[in-house]
Amino acid sequence: MSQEFLSITRGELWLRGGGAAPVQIESPFARELIQREANSRRTTSWKHAEREESKGMLSGAALWGRGGPGGAMAPARFQHVCRGGPRTIYYVLSVGRSIGLFRYELDEKREVRLFHRQHTPILGMAYVPETRHLVLAVGQPDGTAQLEVFDEEGNAKGAITGGDSLDAAPAAMPGATSTLVYQSCGVARHAESGVVVAMAHSTVNWLDYKSAEMDSLLDDPEWDYIVPRIAADGTLYAIRRPVEKPAHERAGGAIKDTLMMPLRLGKAVFGYLNFFSMIYGKEPLRSAGGPRTPELDQDLGQLWLHGRMIELSKVRNDPQYAGNLVPGSWQLIAQEGRRASPRVVASHVAHFDLAPDGAVLYSNGYDIFSWSRGEQRKLDREALVEGLAAL
Repeated sequence: MSQEFLSITRGELWLRGGGAAPVQIESPFARELIQREANSRRTTSWKHAEREESKGMLSGAALWGRGGPGGAMAPARFQHVCRGGPRTIYYVLSVGRSIGLFRYELDEKREVRLFHRQHTPILGMAYVPETRHLVLAVGQPDGTAQLEVFDEEGNAKGAITGGDSLDAAPAAMPGATSTLVYQSCGVARHAESGVVVAMAHSTVNWLDYKSAEMDSLLDDPEWDYIVPRIAADGTLYAIRRPVEKPAHERAGGAIKDTLMMPLRLGKAVFGYLNFFSMIYGKEPLRSAGGPRTPELDQDLGQLWLHGRMIELSKVRNDPQYAGNLVPGSWQLIAQEGRRASPRVVASHVAHFDLAPDGAVLYSNGYDIFSWSRGEQRKLDREALVEGLAAL
């Protein structure tokens, strides 16, 4: 029987493998919330439509992508998923501007809501079976993110990291009661205004949050190391990609850069605002019912992945991508011991996870593979893989 796994594609969560047909996992909470909002919209939209039309202006709801009082709530989107206890999974999903944490019993098809909040980005999650803790990477209003511990009922136990850094993608060490690996990058701020102006390269840290011991496992100014996982034998896996250099270090003519600066700045500002609109509300920064312009359609051809903006047009046209979601420089590496040199397992890797038996599940953004003892096997192909979790 083939390995079961979970995949997120186009915001939907699917259970695959195991020799059975794929099964979509749906959220009763999200379905009820959307239905309740639709019922409310039908009974109250008449109060606002005439007044706003008479003013000849867009409503605030339309401006932020909800299409006005008559526009539908943004659909539910699964963001993260991880295995829990036997036949149990945990997931984070967003509905409109709400984001929630849920437990789901696969055999019973039963969902339990642990909490839901407004405007709270979650940047990864892990389950620690020995203590039945959940560790979430929770975004903060100041642009940082910290790891926070919850019990299996969703009760907060406290933050275990902090400071001016963005800590994300936690993963539990098998057999340990309080040991994690996670990615972290420092935040640089303007000396006077305090706004975030730059991010450092991403490193992989080891943390025992009971003893408050921490160490850096992978740290190289030339590379980002992201979404780490650690196997029962101590082998550390991570995606390695080149660090994005600042604009003044990139190749290009100064005259061309100067001429293009207004256009690039405008697109950067729109992209920045659009990104936070999508993160906090899962809605694009455009009217759902208004006319679509080529500029906005171009922005919709982008995907935010592990802190990088992926231009989907490059997937088809850039030889570095070779038809994959990410370029060949995104490599899945394995390090056996602190002093060992990392070895490359695969290239063009956008997502991966470790199965309990030690097999590596990974994807190039479309194809899903299993890798074990040096042998690779293709499991599936999807329209767009946004997340993976082995069971």
